[in-house]
Amino acid sequence: MTLSELQALARAGQIAELNLLSLEGGFYILDIHAYERRDRLQDDSGKTWHLRSPGHARYVLRDLPEVPFYLVQHSAYDEMVGAAPSSEAPLKTPLSLWQADKDTL
Repeated sequence: MTLSELQALARAGQIAELNLLSLEGGFYILDIHAYERRDRLQDDSGKTWHLRSPGHARYVLRDLPEVPFYLVQHSAYDEMVGAAPSSEAPLKTPLSLWQADKDTL
């Protein structure tokens, strides 16, 4: 889903939540949960958009109306070779699309 598609769905109230997935290597991707589908934020060429930080995500999403927005971090131990599978849910922290103090931007 492109940013313009995401904006249109958000303005129509069709976004259930946005999950900013923290990945190994220090980058993030946006997992979009719409009421009719689930998708990832992509650029105009169809490649998954890699975001640099939660701040970068807020900047990219600055024109969206307020929707539920979460930072999701999976345990690094779940990815270790030979480790027993874990049933722990990932850490899901609520975020705001806007900074608490907009004067600092």
